[in-house]
Formats: sequence, C-alpha cells, structure tokens
Amino acid sequence: MISTLIIAKGNPPYLFETIDSVKQLADEIIVVDIGLSADVSNKLQKMGVRVKKIGENVPYVEQIRERTKSFAKNKYILFLDPDEIIQPTLSKKLSEVYMQYDYISIPRKNIIFGKWIQHAKWWPDYQTRLFKKDQATWPTKIHKQPHLTGNGLTLKSEEQNAITHHNYKNIDEYFSKMVRYAKSEAHFMTENKQMFSLHEALVKGIGEFISRFFASDGYKDGMHGFVLSFLQMMYYPLVYFYVWEEKKHESHDDVVEESHFFFKQGLFETTHWLTKKQLKKLNALKTKLQSFITKP
Repeated sequence: MISTLIIAKGNPPYLFETIDSVKQLADEIIVVDIGLSADVSNKLQKMGVRVKKIGENVPYVEQIRERTKSFAKNKYILFLDPDEIIQPTLSKKLSEVYMQYDYISIPRKNIIFGKWIQHAKWWPDYQTRLFKKDQATWPTKIHKQPHLTGNGLTLKSEEQNAITHHNYKNIDEYFSKMVRYAKSEAHFMTENKQMFSLHEALVKGIGEFISRFFASDGYKDGMHGFVLSFLQMMYYPLVYFYVWEEKKHESHDDVVEESHFFFKQGLFETTHWLTKKQLKKLNALKTKLQSFITKP
C-alpha cells in the first residue's frame, strides 16, 4: 500500500491531473497545503483528498519533506510535486515491483518552455520518489538528494518509465524560482558562516554552462538548450550577489581580475569543447566573435 504526498501552494494548474494519475497506484493521497488558494483547498476536501496545512513560510519543499512523512499511514511513500504526472505505463510498472525494493529511482521527463528537454542534464533526471518510510531521509537543504538505505531499483531511462514534469512554462517563471532559491541558499550560507567567494561562484557558473551545453549535449536541444544552460550559469553568481548583499555590500578589490578570469576561462572551455565535439559551425561562429571582440 502506498501513500502519495504532494506539497502545493497557490493554484497549481496540474494538481488535479497529478492526483488523478496516482489513483490506481496509491490508496492514500495527501496534499500538504503550504499556501493553497481557498478554492483549491475546498475542492480537494470535497473530493475526499486529505489536506494537511502547514502555516509557516516554506520557500522550498526540501525544508519540510522529511517532516511530512509522518502524515502518511502506509509503509511506502510516493513524493510528487503538483506539476508531475505518473503515466499509466509507469503506474503499472511501479505497482508490479515496488514491494520488492526499499526505494525506486525514476527518470523524469522535463517539459520546459513547451518542449521535452532531452539533454543538458535534464534527462533522465533521476528522482528517488517511491520508498519505504524508514529507508529514506531528506536533508533540509535545497537540491539535496535523500539519504538512502537498503535495496534499491533504478528504472531504465525510457519515456514509458518516466514521471512527466510540467516544469518551467516561461522565462518569468524560471527567474521567479531561481531568485527564490538563490536567496534561500545565500541566507543559509550566511547564517551558517559558510565561505563562498566571487571566484568560486564564477567557476561554478562556467562549469554549469559548459557541463550542460557542451559535455551533456545541450546544443542538441537547439535554442532551448542554450537558453537553459545560460540561465543555469547565472545561478551561482546570483547566490553570491545575495551573499554580498547580506554582508552589507562589502568592498572587493578583485572585480577586474575576476571579470578577466570569467571571460578568459569561458573562452578556453568553449574552444576545448568545440574541438572535442567537432562542432565546426559553432567553432566558426566562435572565431568570428573572438575576432570582433579583440579587434582594435
């Protein structure tokens, strides 16, 4: 028997589709209310869905995931976001095998800006979401995976095995979430006196773009791949900017040096990967841009 837990706020457009998608798989469905509209909350209760309200401010779901496990009556728990859908083929697969394992890692099909993103680290995007209650522990930090014990199964990275994730609808939505996460991560670093330098932020930013667009073939997703890789590159510098703000805009004497490093390192990494991937058209574009930038 499986309990499904869905943490939700506002008026999520896919919530009721998410609920419908697990009705054949789970005998208990619980929506954890962290700020749902009154209309949505009332509709859920009329449907017979259990609603557990948490009154505190919750900037990201990892903050409360571990706590919400106590709401479930069953030994097995399925965590879903309110924009994730379990397709019938996946529901059938999970119902057949879940009792043989302590946890199951499931591929996730991300629909971003209206397209299934199949590269740039967005696929197979494994998520451990179905597990025995006492075999998975969720850290409260953003983007951290659960600590797992016992015998696990990783499903094959095939579309029929995937959770469908209706991820970012537009760039505004992406920025809204990125800003919220960056602020929370910066505050956590400041509160816990974690060291995080401008240099480290820039290194991580370059690493995000290169690893996604080149190493993980993001260019194969066309403009979608480029935009998403570029946006991810911005995340760690943004975290640092919020750290800088929390430290009352402390002065820096290395901004020119770090600016030079950022563009020099970016060009070096780009040149390396253009050659490695044999992307001749992109390499020609890079040469033109380099000539334009450096000409007197």
